[in-house]
Amino acid sequence: MVKFNQHTKEKILKAAESVFHENGLKGARTTAIAERAGVSRTMLHYYFSTKEDLFHEVLQNTMGFFMGSAQKLFVEIQDLKTLIDKLIDLLCEMSMEKPGLPSFVVNLLNESPELITALPIIQEENIPMLFDRFLEEARAKGEIQSDISGENLMINIYGLTSMPYLAAPLIKFKENRSEADMKAFLEQRKEMIKTFVWNAIK
Repeated sequence: MVKFNQHTKEKILKAAESVFHENGLKGARTTAIAERAGVSRTMLHYYFSTKEDLFHEVLQNTMGFFMGSAQKLFVEIQDLKTLIDKLIDLLCEMSMEKPGLPSFVVNLLNESPELITALPIIQEENIPMLFDRFLEEARAKGEIQSDISGENLMINIYGLTSMPYLAAPLIKFKENRSEADMKAFLEQRKEMIKTFVWNAIK
């Protein structure tokens, strides 16, 4: 009998993440995942009975990492401006590290939103409410004047940070940017987003 190996499971999950990001749930093939992980299909199915089981774990891990990291910021940081900056850093760094992630999430929300909304981590997510507390405190101290809600602020940040990665192939093509130029552009834009968001609520 095959013995469970955490390293093998992690290799499969990493390969599955990249294949799902590139092809979505419907387009992904377990053969491609097994090949990318360097294991047999039999070995893959030993760890994950179905493609759907593997997909759900990848999705839970992806969403869980972001939600956990974001909520940690709300505990560790007390200043609204710093919080906004760090959250923008987190979203941009995730998209830089996993360039297929923004389009994967958008496609999934269009095709099968129930797969995301059914996740316990999503049902329990309370980032807008956490933002509301920070916004109220900043208004009381006279740091901001805007009456924007935590929900709208979070949506604005998501939109501004994800769009450059969603449109990256077009942005790169239009200005004939190299990979290095594109990376520099995204880094520069990240700083512009921080300034833009803060000035919009100040």
